[in-house]
Amino acid sequence: MSSINGTYVNDNAGAKLVITDGNDSNGTFSGTFSQGGVNYDVSYGHYHFQNSTGQPTTITFTGLNGSSGFQAWSLFSPDHNYKKVRAVGSRTNFDGEVVGLAGEFIKQ
Repeated sequence: MSSINGTYVNDNAGAKLVITDGNDSNGTFSGTFSQGGVNYDVSYGHYHFQNSTGQPTTITFTGLNGSSGFQAWSLFSPDHNYKKVRAVGSRTNFDGEVVGLAGEFIKQ
């Protein structure tokens, strides 16, 4: 079980990321994401350790809601504890709204 697995909350963006099935050998994960009362399936989650083994870690994921649209995020963790993960992301809706979001995800 990867230490990246867990629940992360970003109060600034009103978002929650639940990472499951983290696989350190290939750097992939799945999970769910919610923001603004909309739930998204994490359709692509990937993370990479510096030099493939060390710290820090860069993380990216996209989430899709078939009625609402997409979210895409890039995150940074200084270590493999993932206690505070810096993040920036964006949301695009089918109504043409594009919104930038940011803030730290805190592991619960």
